[in-house]
This record gives sequence, C-alpha cells and structure tokens, in this order.
Amino acid sequence: MLELIDLIERSSATIHADLRVWFGEYSAAASWSVVSDFSVGDSGKQNDAYSFVIILKHDTDENIASYIAATSPSDLKASRTPPRGLLDYLCCPVTFSLSFVVSRESASLRAAITQEAMSSIVASLREIVAEWTAAEPPNAEYYGQLDRRLRLLESELARKQPSLNLLRRIFLVASFAAVVLGMLNDAKSPINIRWISDRDAMFDRHEGVAFDLAWLLFQFMRRRRGGVIDLRRPQITFATPGMDGKTEYAEFVRMPDFLAGTLADIKLPQLMFTHRKFPTIFNRVLVNSPNNAVVELLADEERVTSRRIGFGNRLAEDVATARKASET
Repeated sequence: MLELIDLIERSSATIHADLRVWFGEYSAAASWSVVSDFSVGDSGKQNDAYSFVIILKHDTDENIASYIAATSPSDLKASRTPPRGLLDYLCCPVTFSLSFVVSRESASLRAAITQEAMSSIVASLREIVAEWTAAEPPNAEYYGQLDRRLRLLESELARKQPSLNLLRRIFLVASFAAVVLGMLNDAKSPINIRWISDRDAMFDRHEGVAFDLAWLLFQFMRRRRGGVIDLRRPQITFATPGMDGKTEYAEFVRMPDFLAGTLADIKLPQLMFTHRKFPTIFNRVLVNSPNNAVVELLADEERVTSRRIGFGNRLAEDVATARKASET
C-alpha cells in the first residue's frame, strides 16, 4: 500500500499545487472537514469511484447543513436534475475535492492488492505501532487499542477464505484517505481535521479499522519524509452518520455522493453517461475545474498505473447519453 500511495502522490503533484493555490488566502492552523462517499461494487457502472471533499470550517455545521438541505434533494440518486446550489457549493472557494476512479475491469486492483500483500502491510504496521508505543508512553493506551483492531484484521487475512473484495476496498479507502489527509496537512498545517464518511460496510469491519489504517498510513508517510513534526497536530477525528447516536451528517455526504455517482457512471475515454443529469454535473463541476480533481487508477496483471485526468470539453446537456447494451 505504501507503494500505491507513492505512485498516487507522484501522479498528483499538480493537484497538490492546485490545492495550495485554491486555499492560499486562508491562514494555517484552521479546522477542516474531509467528507467522503463511494460508489463501488455496482455491476451496472463503469467504475468504482471514491470521492473526498475538503471543506474549510467557514460556518457552523448547522448553517452548512441547512444550506445544502435547502438547495438539494435528499435522494440524489432518484433526482432527475442536479441541484444547482449543491454544484455551486462544490465550486466555491471553501471546498476542494479529490476523487479516485478505478475501472471495474481493474477489479479493485486485485492483481496488486493480494491477500499476501495486505497481510504483509498489516504485519509491518503492527511493528510500527509497537515502536511508537515504546517511544510515546503517554499514548500507549491508544496504541494498544489500535493494535487490537489490527490483530482482528490480521486474523481475518490469515483465514483461507477472507472477504477479499471488502478488504481490498478497505485498503483502497485507507490509502486514498491518507493521500488526501497528507495533501491537506502539507498545504495548510491544520489544527484538526474531521473525516466524515457515509455508512458503509468498510467502516463496520473490525470496529472501524479502515479509519485506523488511514491514520497510520498518513502518520507513517509524513514521518518518513523527515523534518520537524508536531505530533499533536493535526488532531484527526472520524465520524459516520449516527456514530455518536445523534449526528447524521446527511447533508454533508451529499457533496461526495454526487461526485462519486457521476464518476462511477462515466465511460472513459468516450465520456458517455447513462443519465442526462450526469453531463450537467460533469460540465459544471469537472470541466476545466481548478478545485475538483480526479485521479484514475488502472491495473493489469503486471502493474498499476496512476494518472491525473482533466476534462477540457463540455458535453451537450440536452441529449441523454446512453451506452449500448453490449457496452454495459
């Protein structure tokens, strides 16, 4: 997974630069949210899509949620037309999105993310946690709980028939999140980052070990770079709808939901969609966008490739685009 993160970061240098420019006017040491949603495992779609929207804390959660609720439908999948207000929010100065598209033909990078590879990285991460536990006695209790969850994951990976599809997605989400957290941390040195993600089986597994993996990968990557590191910053918290028994975050999740839905449906490189609402979203949010970036990952039996993809041509919005049956 470390090699995958390195690969993504090398192909995302311009995204990192764009993020710095986009948020350049805002001071360091602010508070941020990263909101994610995914469209994965749908045989009717062309891709698996993982979308993350970075949001500066510019207002109260209540006010942000009220705005989104007033300008977008609660059921985005059933809506026939995209809400203009939500698209505007995705293009406003306080948001920046990064989405990862994995062609279904690449099967969640199955050739690269093998059972053996996942087992190896978990074993390595447990060794790292042990080193950090010895070096940071005040954090020993936290690291102990983290290691307990890693042991659960390690035990599942040691079985003859673990849920490999789900586990691959967990490792992919953790790797993508680590990249996003790293970009935001490098660009803005936040005081704290809150990662909100929609409900998904990936986050139920082993008491949310996906969050642990993302945190560990983020911490390892930044410590590996060297230099002066303040271990107290950023404070990273994790949340899913209803995790605390009261907060649903439904409005926040609508932003990455729209992005992931659009990118899961797109047929590349032909730029074809199955529903007439998607070209509108594509044109408004992704074409020549300075703050909505997309990384495509492809894999065959020999290698994984990662590249940033940009869209410079608008699509006609008055004609629904549909794939032929033979192309689905």
